[in-house]
Amino acid sequence: MLSRFFAGRRKRAAIRGYLRVLPRLLAKEYGASRYYTPAQVRSTIERAGLDTTYSCYAITLFSSETDFQAYHQAIGEDCDFAAMRAEIGHAHFHGNADFTASDVASHAAGWDGHAAGHGAGHGSFDGGGGHGH
Repeated sequence: MLSRFFAGRRKRAAIRGYLRVLPRLLAKEYGASRYYTPAQVRSTIERAGLDTTYSCYAITLFSSETDFQAYHQAIGEDCDFAAMRAEIGHAHFHGNADFTASDVASHAAGWDGHAAGHGAGHGSFDGGGGHGH
């Protein structure tokens, strides 16, 4: 039970890192785009030194559903795009699973402002359960 708790905390921390860091890095490396390829997302995660364990969540954030499905099929992994977006939407976008890359970038900018000294809790990952990667 305790290991599940720590795995959940690690996943939430990884997703927060993707939300905070990747919008800026992806735009800097590949230009502003509605979507990035799973390979671009994955390599940016690796270069940034972020946790790769939950990179499928980052791919869910920044890639199209078609690219997400093709990528996971190619690597032999079965991930649920809609369920993962719903989990992220619940935790970070007031339940909106149809968030866009610009929503993600705005969310990251909000965190940057809060990091400058505002109250705790903004941008926290309140959701639980979900995808077990």
